[in-house]
Amino acid sequence: MRLATIASAVFLMAVGLVGHLSLGGETPAAKPAKGVLRVGTFDSRAVAVVYVRSAAGGAKIKRLMEQYEQAKAAGNEAEMKRLQAEGKAGQDRLHQQGFSTASVANILETIQDQLPAIAKQAEVDLILSKWDAVYLAPGSETIDVTDLILKPFNPDKKTLDIVEQLRKHTPSPLEKLKIGTRE
Repeated sequence: MRLATIASAVFLMAVGLVGHLSLGGETPAAKPAKGVLRVGTFDSRAVAVVYVRSAAGGAKIKRLMEQYEQAKAAGNEAEMKRLQAEGKAGQDRLHQQGFSTASVANILETIQDQLPAIAKQAEVDLILSKWDAVYLAPGSETIDVTDLILKPFNPDKKTLDIVEQLRKHTPSPLEKLKIGTRE
């Protein structure tokens, strides 16, 4: 009887090992190997699109428009011009961020306090735009953390659909974007 129990245990361990190996050798809850650099990457274009459509992005635009209206009511032409230039520069920057690979560091400042928790959840050592990684040492791992970074902006379904479509396209080369030539 004891031999049958041992044979059953060995069989179950073998089945478990085969299942483990067929899943890539790692269970979903497995911890990363010590010494392996785990890099969280994100699509900066998705961050820009979600930000523009978020409450935080909308509030920034609203403040700028309110300041412009106040300057206009006061007849302050210099302030009106300054605010128009600031609005245009901001729009150009968002265009570069949303359609190309421009840095979104200014946007990520709005969720800076949440980035350590995002890194912990994804079990990554650092987070950077996937467009900024020019070399990664052999044995390093990359983990897409885009969705985790988007969550704090509370994107709605329509925004997430836009992001999904965006991910299907290659970013425009930054130097080829025509800034300031809107019709």
